[in-house]
Amino acid sequence: AGMTLTRGIEDEQMEQRRMAAIREGDPMAMYAWKKQQEEQQMSQNTSSDLSGNVHKKPVYKGPPPKPNRYGIRPGYRWDGTDRGNGFEDQVLEALHSKGRKKEEAYKWSSADM
Repeated sequence: AGMTLTRGIEDEQMEQRRMAAIREGDPMAMYAWKKQQEEQQMSQNTSSDLSGNVHKKPVYKGPPPKPNRYGIRPGYRWDGTDRGNGFEDQVLEALHSKGRKKEEAYKWSSADM
């Protein structure tokens, strides 16, 4: 009802249909087909399962690791052995001591008030 006979270059519905079509001889056809199948399954699963966690990645379940600068969690295959050269520890120590020194200096400067 809302579509006209003439279509412009910005017709999004036509563009989506054109992009979704799987053509013969397309090297990415199998990937596109699998992607369409996954999207259909996700839409079916979403209506019945509201959690949305279909593919859960494995997580490391060992002792807690040492902290690092970026908060990166260890991979699930990590055996818990730190094989670093101590640089990360030095960086974290410098970072925390810098903040501690600033706080201590502020306390000393405002102690007379």
